[in-house]
Amino acid sequence: MMASAKSEPPMASESATGRELRSRPERANELPTTLYRLRCFQTVVEEGGIKRATVRLHITQPALSYQIKQMEEEMGSQLFYRGPGGMRPTEAGRLLYRHAQEIGAQVRQAERAVRELSEGAKGEVRIGTVNSVGIYFLPRLLFAFRKRYPAAHPTVFYRESDDIVSTLLADQLDLAVLADPRPEKRLRYETLFEERVAFVCGRTHPFFGRPTVKVDQLADTRFVALSAQTPTGALIAGHLERLGLAVDPVVESENVETVKRMVALGMGVAFLPAMVIERDETGSACEGRLWSCALDPPLLRRIVLVTWNEPRTSRAVDAFIDQARGFGAAWRAERRGA
Repeated sequence: MMASAKSEPPMASESATGRELRSRPERANELPTTLYRLRCFQTVVEEGGIKRATVRLHITQPALSYQIKQMEEEMGSQLFYRGPGGMRPTEAGRLLYRHAQEIGAQVRQAERAVRELSEGAKGEVRIGTVNSVGIYFLPRLLFAFRKRYPAAHPTVFYRESDDIVSTLLADQLDLAVLADPRPEKRLRYETLFEERVAFVCGRTHPFFGRPTVKVDQLADTRFVALSAQTPTGALIAGHLERLGLAVDPVVESENVETVKRMVALGMGVAFLPAMVIERDETGSACEGRLWSCALDPPLLRRIVLVTWNEPRTSRAVDAFIDQARGFGAAWRAERRGA
């Protein structure tokens, strides 16, 4: 006769946990704890009791009590302290609640991903940026993105760079495109491209038309400055300090377009990002009135895509990120070929 399953000794390599799991009866298509049961548990924790939780779940008190009892039996642990004032989670209950929150978020993300896969990239994309990037880099990117994904709706928010990072951390933005942003360990930073920060002057300035300018020729030169409160302004201030130049600007502004126009009017020289002084599609009021001189060593700034370390995006946001990477690569290639 064949030996029964009960008389067969377990394999030596099998753990106690493995034997316990192997001995449990298996029920087709059923997990030990269902998502619905987890939702019931989570709602009881949040509402502090069975009665209030039934209002949210739209089930009877006996049905909800049964779900909680079944979960405690499956977990092999008491999940709630029960008293006249309601129910509060035990240490095991608090631990399970944290996991239930994570599982719920993952399920919602999975549902959204599947839905968007069938519907295509659609919905809002909240983008944070600063003036120079938003005015001179983003428009072409946004135009191409909307042409490819007409159901997507990008919204651009302008603030100071540090405020944009804080707003992204508050989950009020989906991503940001910034210049040399401050580091934050919860965020991911990806350099799209580097660009030159050019030394520029106006048509009436003695440097106009010169291919190069030396540092020692800048003594007593009037400067219009981008505020050091901005990342690019701080980058420029550090560069001037390394060049040994003590600059007392005649005018200072946080807005690159303001600085650009004051230089064009002849108020002084300035350092400005290359994208700011290049001609845009519609021409510029400053076209032909600004001149860029080479000044060694060159100064570069990074244009950076900022997103969350952990994936928490929609398909529309993912599509925008891919488009931004493509535009960054094209920008690099165009400048190399120039």
